[in-house]
Amino acid sequence: MNIVSLTVLIIAACVTATISGFLGMGGGIVLLGVMSILMIPGVVVPIHGIVQLSSNTTRTLLFLKHVRWSVFLIYVVPATLGAMGASVLWSGDKLHWFKPVIGAFIISYLIYRRYKPTVRNVPLWVYAPLGVCTGFLAIFVGATGPFLAPFMLRDDFTKENIIATKSICQFWVHLTKIPIFLSLGFDYTSHGVLLGCLIIAVIGGTFLGKKLLGKISEALFLTVFQVVLVAIAVYLMVPWLTGFWVG
Repeated sequence: MNIVSLTVLIIAACVTATISGFLGMGGGIVLLGVMSILMIPGVVVPIHGIVQLSSNTTRTLLFLKHVRWSVFLIYVVPATLGAMGASVLWSGDKLHWFKPVIGAFIISYLIYRRYKPTVRNVPLWVYAPLGVCTGFLAIFVGATGPFLAPFMLRDDFTKENIIATKSICQFWVHLTKIPIFLSLGFDYTSHGVLLGCLIIAVIGGTFLGKKLLGKISEALFLTVFQVVLVAIAVYLMVPWLTGFWVG
């Protein structure tokens, strides 16, 4: 990788980690897009997983006292099983059609949430099938934060609860990727320098994001969070929408 591409990736990792540290989500999918442009497709998801593991680990530790453990404990085993199931089907390629599906799901959920406030706090058992789906998609899509994020928008969660609980759920999914990709023959050691640079960048960005978080109100946070979710959903759906109109 040339120095220009490496520099762009380092800057992108820092900026996107700041976004995630500030909003609890959004940075991963943006970083995935940048990496997809600058890196060979077959290495994007495994490398992205390590970088996001570092980002989510840092964020989890910073917000550890705000984690809602009841959600995580229901989520963790199904997420592991979902990732293991996906490893049987993984062939080194991302399932591109999942992205517009996730985008459409986010838009649908946010609209439904607005007009059906009684479903804003989903039952805890929902986090079990959610874990299976997230773990499965993570192996193919790489960044599943937008898929998970709507389920963290609970009335009984503060902004810190949202970030902490989502971070530890994402931490676990990215952690499970490492042994899976190792078993599939991916060589992380050959990308050691790149990984080291990106890990340092996301840790720094996460600390900066946490500082920004303390400067906004709960209402503003939720507004920005939902606006970013919509923006990500549109981003995910643009290739499908473009193909639909052109076709």
